[in-house]
Amino acid sequence: MEFRHRDLLQKRIGFIQGAAWLMILLLVVAYAWVQIVMREKMQDLALRQALKTRTTPAPRGIIYDRNGNKLVDNRRALHLVIQNEDLPTDSQQIEAVAAALQLEPEPLKRKIYANRQTKGNRLLVLQDNLDEEDLAKAEMLRARFPFLSIEVAPRRVYLGNDLAGHALGFVGEVPPELLTKEPGKYEIGEIIGRNGFEAARNDRLKGQDGQRQILVDHLGREVALFGRQDPKPGHSVYLTLDGGMQQVLKEAYGQEQGAGIVIDLRDGGILAMYSSPSLDPNIFLDRLTQEDVEKYYRNPSRPMLNRVIQGIYPPGSTFKLLVALAALEKGIITPATTFTCNGHKTFYNREFRCDAVHGTLNLVQAIAKSCDIYFYELGARLDVDDIHNAAVKYGITEVSGMDLPHEVASRVPSREWKRRAKPKDPKWYAGETISVAIGQGANGLTPISLARFYAMLATKGKLLTPHLYYGSRNEDSGQMELFQPPAPRETGLDPKIWAALDEGLYQVVQNGTAQAIKIPGLDIAGKTGTSQVTSFVDRAHYKLMAKKLKDNALFAGYAPRENPQIAFAFVVENAGFGASSAAPIAKKMVEYWFLQRPTKPLPAPGGQLFETFRAEKVAGEGTPP
Repeated sequence: MEFRHRDLLQKRIGFIQGAAWLMILLLVVAYAWVQIVMREKMQDLALRQALKTRTTPAPRGIIYDRNGNKLVDNRRALHLVIQNEDLPTDSQQIEAVAAALQLEPEPLKRKIYANRQTKGNRLLVLQDNLDEEDLAKAEMLRARFPFLSIEVAPRRVYLGNDLAGHALGFVGEVPPELLTKEPGKYEIGEIIGRNGFEAARNDRLKGQDGQRQILVDHLGREVALFGRQDPKPGHSVYLTLDGGMQQVLKEAYGQEQGAGIVIDLRDGGILAMYSSPSLDPNIFLDRLTQEDVEKYYRNPSRPMLNRVIQGIYPPGSTFKLLVALAALEKGIITPATTFTCNGHKTFYNREFRCDAVHGTLNLVQAIAKSCDIYFYELGARLDVDDIHNAAVKYGITEVSGMDLPHEVASRVPSREWKRRAKPKDPKWYAGETISVAIGQGANGLTPISLARFYAMLATKGKLLTPHLYYGSRNEDSGQMELFQPPAPRETGLDPKIWAALDEGLYQVVQNGTAQAIKIPGLDIAGKTGTSQVTSFVDRAHYKLMAKKLKDNALFAGYAPRENPQIAFAFVVENAGFGASSAAPIAKKMVEYWFLQRPTKPLPAPGGQLFETFRAEKVAGEGTPP
């Protein structure tokens, strides 16, 4: 090799060696910089990558009846979730997760985007209440998608199933419209009361979420618990409901549709309320199947409707007590005023009929026999606004104020009402008052409004505020806090007028239309009612009509007559006559409350109880094996 070539080669080798040594020197300097100068910063960054904060959902407060029987509890459940800090951004990855879980990809993308915009550590639940098969599939998915995790959380369980579904309501994720309506109050994905008492007392029932800090490996799996803050359960709540009476009321309705309510006259507490068909709140904890949607949302019997506070029914003859009250206060009649019933009479060139030929009756006898002719006579002498004003004075047209959402007001017509409701025919005709006077026409009352009116009669003029909330217990301190309902509103009912109405209601059961429900030694005061759903020619025609076209049956009253304790109202849809269909329900309620309950209380509803959820147990657990 020539000398000059060898010299060039040596120079090149020297250059390469120098460059290699320079690179080594740079690596040593960089390593020293990271290890010495940047040590604390890099350790903090690594720790932040491995240290994750997880929200531990707080269990909602347990709900009991007035006797301490559990109606609503919590149990432990496993959910497949994505933590807020692990939300994926890759669209294809999200679509793959949606396909694996049989979810629609676009709604999932929107949920992930919405969660990414929020602060905090609330998790996004993809699948809840995992069973063994679901859990096995979830573990396989986590191998493909490390950002998925399995968390332990409390899950609501309604022990009576459909025993008190409308009263209790159910829980679910906070809806988007509520997030917009009340910004800052709720978090995306938060479980709140969506209906019934769960919604009305959500702030009392919900707890305060805890947190735990965990160390995870490179796959996102939990390897150690770094620290924790235990969740605080919501307050345990006691309702005024009596579980035994609620069970009797449910069984009394059986397959019939309608609604009933029983009120404690001491303070307005609701002892029982049932809307039939009822609903099982447990169904709404999971994604609804098509069968569930058909059963609850597309069913013509409308099981989602709480008929106690939202059902509007013509009150029939139960309304006659208000008409009598209006006539007595106006001085149009006295209790001794008589009218003669020949079974029919013509008013304003139209013939009106009665169920029987009652002969000459005074007011008490007319109430007892439910004589339509007598009250047609009152309707002919009263202005419709007189009846409406009495309804306003005695609380019928206002919402009762009970602690459930979405109560609707009852309707008693007036001239002003017709002008607003029927602008094409705004004139009120005197003949319309005739129908209003017997509880038909444009009248529409909710069962709770009717029960409240009879509670007013029972208390000689006091308007109570019906309520379900009895009290609550702080689980941390164990301290009980009893609810103080609003003081009754005095209506100024004249004692002499009240005495006549009370005697009439007593005679209904003793010698009138409800004699079949007499209980020896226990006096009931009440009024039967039958409200017409559609017109018919005669009784023979009525018997041939479909059930959905038959009359609604009603009964309202109080017991016992002396020093009454409870007031009630019952509606049975398309069941015929109040005396044969609704009054027997009242008898069962009275028998339970005064005869059965003191000697042989019924067991708590729901049978075997689920394992009680314990917050401290969950707070110490990581991802389940």
